[in-house]
Amino acid sequence: MFKTVPTWVFLLFLLFGIIFTMLFGWKVKSTVENPTKGGISGEIALALAQFPSTTYSVYQNIFEEKDEWVRVPAMNADLTEFTEIEQMPGLNISGLVIRASKTGLKRAPGWRILVGSFVIDGKFENAALALSPELKVVKIWHLTENQVPGITLRPPHRKFIHGFDVMSDGSAIFSFDGGGSLQRIDNCGSSVWGIAGYFHHSVTLDDQEQSVFALFNDGVAQVSTATGEIMRHFTMEDIVAANPDIDILEIHQIVENDLGGNGKNTSEVWLEDPFHLNDVDPLPAKLADRFDGFDAGDLLISARALNLIFVLDPDTLKIKWWRFGATRRQHDPDWSASGGITVFDNRMSRDYSRIVRIDPKSYQTSILYDGRENDFYSRIRGKHQFTETGNLLVTSSQQGRVFELAPDGTMVLEIINNKPGNDKVNYTISQALWLNVDDFKFAENTSCQD
Repeated sequence: MFKTVPTWVFLLFLLFGIIFTMLFGWKVKSTVENPTKGGISGEIALALAQFPSTTYSVYQNIFEEKDEWVRVPAMNADLTEFTEIEQMPGLNISGLVIRASKTGLKRAPGWRILVGSFVIDGKFENAALALSPELKVVKIWHLTENQVPGITLRPPHRKFIHGFDVMSDGSAIFSFDGGGSLQRIDNCGSSVWGIAGYFHHSVTLDDQEQSVFALFNDGVAQVSTATGEIMRHFTMEDIVAANPDIDILEIHQIVENDLGGNGKNTSEVWLEDPFHLNDVDPLPAKLADRFDGFDAGDLLISARALNLIFVLDPDTLKIKWWRFGATRRQHDPDWSASGGITVFDNRMSRDYSRIVRIDPKSYQTSILYDGRENDFYSRIRGKHQFTETGNLLVTSSQQGRVFELAPDGTMVLEIINNKPGNDKVNYTISQALWLNVDDFKFAENTSCQD
């Protein structure tokens, strides 16, 4: 005969089950949010959480490229005017197609760098491609984390290159969403330095190329370009503490009414991902005189989760200026030579994206480019840049697309990153950069010899 299990034994096992479930769920959640901290136990938990599809998922990861991180729907675009991008002999990049007005681009001569996910020599890679002023691919920076010790390496199709800048000598500094490092490689791809840590979303050189600003965990780091040493680091908790009278940063807290009480100095609970910082941009000295109340080196920061853009003194952590609600889940606010702040306004969940300008004095917002004119919409991610000659270069990441507009709105360049062999899918382009021909010394050395 079966013996009856005592109630207390049943309740004890139930309690252990609840505790295990909570810990397991926390491990899965933390690994998804920050894969670099999950370690082996996090990877195992994530795999078990996908059961019973785990076996099939493992099969896909081993025998197929499971590229949801870097794959986007193909645009419903007429590609008859596009041609395969021109390349130097010896380079083999598949899927990139281009159409350009050579006449329209004459007024904006310069190097253009494409950063993203590409098929090179028949293999998926994260990379940066240098396009000459004639729009020919002449150089590839292969972007991996293989040279950084002490981190969990994820397959290249399970991380997104998100944060890239290039120095005048051709050195590249970059990070990944889903990766675990910040790195500098030289013009020939050799490691200069690499530091482990969760760097993400944005990498921006100062105007002297002495340091680079990057997003690091829930905060900002300033890193020496020469050595990779973290010169300065502060968190959002530090910024909140330094600005007790500015409550724009604490919107995503759960604040109880404390019915029956009247509690003071209570500790509130933050919502998940309360800030989602996605850009940091120091004010260049050459533009500082165009922004009253700001100083060279002040940081322009985007907090996507708050629809917030703000300017911070990096020494005191005091917030000097902010604009809330002019954009929706924005990316990439930039200091403009006109004395304004231009922003990639994703308008998540709406029907199109746009590029806007905010006047720091009047707080007025004007639309510089309306996405309805060109089927422009990137729900997440995205970059923009105004060239020194006034063209607007836009990276619509979730369309796998880059386009460039003349000041009169005429499209002079469009590039689409097709996934080879699949007309329904594009690969993402994280960022496009325009670089002045005279300032970019990389032009003097476009190849490396062993």
